[in-house]
Amino acid sequence: MPRLDRSRKVAFTASVSSSSSSWSTSTLVFPVVITNLGHGYNPNDGVFPASTAGVYVFFVNVQSYNPLSVYVDIVVNGARKVRTMASNHYDAGPNLAVLTLLKLDRVWVKRYSGQGYYSNGPMTTFSGFLIG
Repeated sequence: MPRLDRSRKVAFTASVSSSSSSWSTSTLVFPVVITNLGHGYNPNDGVFPASTAGVYVFFVNVQSYNPLSVYVDIVVNGARKVRTMASNHYDAGPNLAVLTLLKLDRVWVKRYSGQGYYSNGPMTTFSGFLIG
């Protein structure tokens, strides 16, 4: 069995710290860090810069703030890769992307439209991990 290169361990999960019914900025920042193996995710600006080239999995779940809808994208260096949406009535909008990144590519969750997200514990979250 091959040895695991511990220097390449990269994984994070973070959530928002509170709900918002008037979010209008571009990047959705997830300041509450649940896991940050490899310390790649930056909870201050919401951006994950790839410390190593490879294939990564990213997941976002956005919970809408009743009665608002929200659309968000997972972006790499500003280019949309996947979009998700959550309509009114506290709906969930999950999506996942498998992405090949170069070292220092930047990944974040960007607002496409809408303005409300909900947090009752870690419901609106962003995660990522290196698979190879």
